[in-house]
Amino acid sequence: QGFKQEKSTYRISAAPSGRARCRRCRAVIGKGETRLEISAFVRPGRYTLLLRCTAPSCIDAPLSAAILSVYKHADRVPVEAALEGSAEANRVVRAITVLG
Repeated sequence: QGFKQEKSTYRISAAPSGRARCRRCRAVIGKGETRLEISAFVRPGRYTLLLRCTAPSCIDAPLSAAILSVYKHADRVPVEAALEGSAEANRVVRAITVLG
């Protein structure tokens, strides 16, 4: 018996520590920097958290297309309360829109 594959979810957040690395460029994401969280489906009841920095080279067309396939509009991507309405969060949303 198979199981239904679920789509990944995405969120714009601030890094709580400076220990994580970007999945694309491998650069360290410093504490407080804006990042893109990808909660990827592994199997029923199991997800893994992948991170991307918000450098223009790390938000690429395939990632933008995947985000837009889930949320339809970049404005609907959840943003952490601390970043709500910030210029950095708006820049990430614009980058997703332009590339998608």
